[in-house]
Amino acid sequence: MTRESILKCIFIVSIFVPLAAATAFGQGTSFSFQGRLNDGANPANGSYDLQFRLFNAITGGTPIGAVASRPATVLINGVFSTTLDFGATAFNSPNNVFIEISVKPGGSPNAFTILGPRQQLTVVPFAIRATNATNADNATNAQNAVNAQNAVNATNATTAANATNATTAATATNALSLGGVAASGYAKLDVINPGQLVMDGNVRQSVNSNGLVKAMLVVTLGSPSVISRCYNSATDASTGNCGFVLTEPLGTFFGGVFRINFGFPVTSRFVSVTGQYTATGNSTNNTGANYRFFDSTSVEVFTFASGNSADTQSRSFTIIMF
Repeated sequence: MTRESILKCIFIVSIFVPLAAATAFGQGTSFSFQGRLNDGANPANGSYDLQFRLFNAITGGTPIGAVASRPATVLINGVFSTTLDFGATAFNSPNNVFIEISVKPGGSPNAFTILGPRQQLTVVPFAIRATNATNADNATNAQNAVNAQNAVNATNATTAANATNATTAATATNALSLGGVAASGYAKLDVINPGQLVMDGNVRQSVNSNGLVKAMLVVTLGSPSVISRCYNSATDASTGNCGFVLTEPLGTFFGGVFRINFGFPVTSRFVSVTGQYTATGNSTNNTGANYRFFDSTSVEVFTFASGNSADTQSRSFTIIMF
């Protein structure tokens, strides 16, 4: 029989050719495919060129993956077997995968003849999908398992670290519980004078809390007057102006009105102002001072001298804010 007559017979019987999918292997994305082809009324024997395509519909539709060509496939008594691989995503929609097979005699210059109709791939080839589901779709679960194991390891590490810390705290100096800061950085009871609290360095407290000093400053009279000493608990500053701003609205040296901007809210704080005793020749030495809240961050201080008829008279003073 000539190749032309073979091709004609193939075309005639193609719509009756039953194709059977063989066992799919879960390793990788390839699977074995077996089919049976008649040449006329008899099983085909010899070499044939085969092409395989996947579609998402039994007719028309969209191709899935690339064409799988299998030239010079040997058929014995009509049976052929080959391995196909359309990629990892080819079987993502299990109910919509159809295979189309084209055939021609081996090495023939003629065009391929499509065997029809397309056959739906079910069950066995989807072992690939099952494997992919294990390796891909459940990757989140796998990652969760890794995360869970990591969480166990992290918990174990934390428990081990806590055990180490507990042992260290029990046998050393509780340094880990104090964040690694030396004991000199914390308040402690005086072992020499029981009942006394000893603190090294400045003592700080939030400006929103009560109890400790929030600000201290000494204003020394001059032209202009200056902040000669200070402490700012909000910034732990104790040099220069400590972040405070001093102005004299009525002028320097004789105005007796001083305005201090502290840079943080002061209207809810406790304020103590004391005028400094001053001996300046025959002038009155006893002095006084009072204050008012000028705005939310500023205090205005008024100093005066006893026996002086002036409402205010410039004097040095100290202001402490709690």
